[in-house]
Amino acid sequence: MQWLETEDVVRFNEVDEWGMAWHGHYMAWFEVGRMALLRRFDLMPKQLVELGYVAPVIRLTCDFKHPAGSGDAIIIRTIAVKPEIAVLIFKFEVLLKKNRTLLAHGETTQVLLTTEKKMVYRLTGELEKRIDRLVDFCHKA
Repeated sequence: MQWLETEDVVRFNEVDEWGMAWHGHYMAWFEVGRMALLRRFDLMPKQLVELGYVAPVIRLTCDFKHPAGSGDAIIIRTIAVKPEIAVLIFKFEVLLKKNRTLLAHGETTQVLLTTEKKMVYRLTGELEKRIDRLVDFCHKA
């Protein structure tokens, strides 16, 4: 499997009173990683709409393992899971850059709808091609 790695830094405004990154920011960091991966395959939200689709997140999980602090360099690792139905599933890891300590890991699931809000059950056309390229990239040996 091939993860896309995106670097970021924990900003002062992202820590709580105890000097630890506030839990809600991990979801924002997942989004940074997801957007970096989607950008490579022309699957950004605006491009999905141009193809006639939207993809709202319907599930998000996050398990916290170790706290990050202000100024810590982090690595956000993102991979897409091969879908069995018309959904997008991403897995994430947030690591401390200096020693690759796992800070958190999680997953999001996005359902695919037409722009008229009708459920998509099977991928077809250009959307299928782009998602196939994304998944192929992530699952290179």
